[in-house]
Amino acid sequence: MHDPHLRHGECAVGERRLAAIMFTDMVGFSALTQQNEDLALELLEEHRRLLRPVFSGYGGQVIDTAGDGFHVEFASALQAVRCAIEAQRTLGDRNASAPPEREIRVRIGIHVGDVVFSEGRVYGDGVNIAARLEPFAEPGGICVSQQVYDQVHTKIDIPLVTIGKPSLKNIQTPVEVYRVVLAPQPGTPAVTARVAPQAPRPTAEDRKSIAVLPLVNLSSDPENEYFSDGLTEDILMQLSKIRRLKVISRTSVMQYKNTSKNLREIGRELDVATILEGGVRKAGSKVRITVQLLDAQTDEHLWAETYDRELTDVFAIQSDVAQQIAGALKAHVSPEEKARIERKPTENLEAYQAYLKGLFLWNQRTDESVNAGIEQFKRAIELDPGYAPAYVGLADSYIVLGNFGSYRPGVIYPMAKTAALKALEIDNSLGDAYASLGRVKANYDWDWAGAEQAFLKAIELRPGYANAHHWYALHLIATGRFDRAIAEITRAQELDPRSLIIANNVGSAYYHARRYDEAMTAIQKAIEMHPRSPNGYWYLGSVLLLTGSYAEALSALRKANELSSSADVGIEATLGYAYAKLGEREKALDIAATLTERYHSAYASPFFIAFVYLGLGDRQKVLEWLDRACDDRDGWLRLLKTWQFFDEIRDAAEYPGLLRRIGLAGP
Repeated sequence: MHDPHLRHGECAVGERRLAAIMFTDMVGFSALTQQNEDLALELLEEHRRLLRPVFSGYGGQVIDTAGDGFHVEFASALQAVRCAIEAQRTLGDRNASAPPEREIRVRIGIHVGDVVFSEGRVYGDGVNIAARLEPFAEPGGICVSQQVYDQVHTKIDIPLVTIGKPSLKNIQTPVEVYRVVLAPQPGTPAVTARVAPQAPRPTAEDRKSIAVLPLVNLSSDPENEYFSDGLTEDILMQLSKIRRLKVISRTSVMQYKNTSKNLREIGRELDVATILEGGVRKAGSKVRITVQLLDAQTDEHLWAETYDRELTDVFAIQSDVAQQIAGALKAHVSPEEKARIERKPTENLEAYQAYLKGLFLWNQRTDESVNAGIEQFKRAIELDPGYAPAYVGLADSYIVLGNFGSYRPGVIYPMAKTAALKALEIDNSLGDAYASLGRVKANYDWDWAGAEQAFLKAIELRPGYANAHHWYALHLIATGRFDRAIAEITRAQELDPRSLIIANNVGSAYYHARRYDEAMTAIQKAIEMHPRSPNGYWYLGSVLLLTGSYAEALSALRKANELSSSADVGIEATLGYAYAKLGEREKALDIAATLTERYHSAYASPFFIAFVYLGLGDRQKVLEWLDRACDDRDGWLRLLKTWQFFDEIRDAAEYPGLLRRIGLAGP
């Protein structure tokens, strides 16, 4: 029986109770001891001095400090995780000003379980598991058990991502392990979803990451390409509803269409353990679909099936494929996930084929193709007014057009919102529809709380949807929560590692957070991945402007403008700003005049017209155009609070009023 006179951390002999246990370990301490023992001991003492107050601040009781780590007990898993996050941030802040040889980095493992306290020591599986988790954390990272995840994942603002069930030394029962997705600290490598290098490779039962390669069109008619591509997307969409699976998004897998690369190369590039490949033959009302699931490292066949069916069975095939893969990968499918996977979106095959054509066109992301896709989505809705995914396609098409900055927001965004709400009216389990609604609420309604709820609901319903994490990251940037934005955009990139827009926005997240070195690294990687992308050079030019390298910025922005296939308002405006900063006022004024004329004849974002005048130093014009942007509910105004270019005009008397109008006047 528990003694009420004992304080937390003081226990009767042999007392058994539930506790959260943390183990920490200094990275590289043993090697440093051999090289420079005095420095190693100095850093060890500093590490202890820094972390002890953090532990006590969260109610942690230090049980042992043997060697170069801590063994700490907490009353709750939530206290332990919050303490671990604070500890890593404390060391990250300290490392920011330290030379590499004096950095202090630790790994942290946390488990909650039944333990025995005896004579000042703690024993039991709860202790052993926590100790085994710690080596799986990245330097500067945190790993927790399934039991900890269950207690904290809805109570902290930082994502937790599974790394499977790695083998834990002397632990018989498999334990699901999660990493806490912290934003990279200076001196700390970016955290990835892989197990740390020293961890053993997961066994076949632990494979829970998959890429669905483009299904090959085996039909004699090349026009059926849209069908094989659409079926690929539908299968990965179904798989992404399963929380326990990491599913690579369409943008990344489509780059391997007709590839000559082997599975091992593809698996390494996409960071997945398994790959689904196959083909589709469509003839009249008949369809044959062959699929096989393979280990990306060994080519081992894990599962295969051939479906010879009527075209009307296509949804049942998709559902069966998703559930068979989950079974082969030992990924638990909850009853709610099973119901969402098995839900049939339409009985009308003609509507389904129009929907697939719409997706095919939408994914090309040009003004012409998106508008053509809209017609296909409308056709699908005309054939089946209850076809919810077609409404999502319509909403996302309008959102993409809105992002182009050449369509009037008051026309395009209300249509997107109507379509998203209609989709949810038909089927409120569609995570995609919540993501679309969140985008409209942020870009047009300026309903920041509503946008937050919509994005979180989207991620809850479809955790593997890269766009939900991506758009949520942009929302977090707009509201000034940069660390979490970086974590979300990092998660989006894990799910869609070859996506051009996500790669660019990783750099954007860092530069909005004023972490320019990391921004430059991310943007250069994006350019290497997609050297013909204008946006990569646009973001590069923006960072160079912010760091005062105007000549280099101008070169990058000219390159962006050359690569842009159509007039891009943002690129043109940033080029105008650069000309103004370099004293070439006439060129800047010409761009301002061109954009102004376009604004009146069609549309050009007034936010960016204001940006050109900012470079020219015309504060009155800047404020006038920002006021007009508010009147238009321009989507780019979401950056008004956090975009550092506007630092030079934040002292204007009118600026707080603009922030109040868009609902971002708070801290």
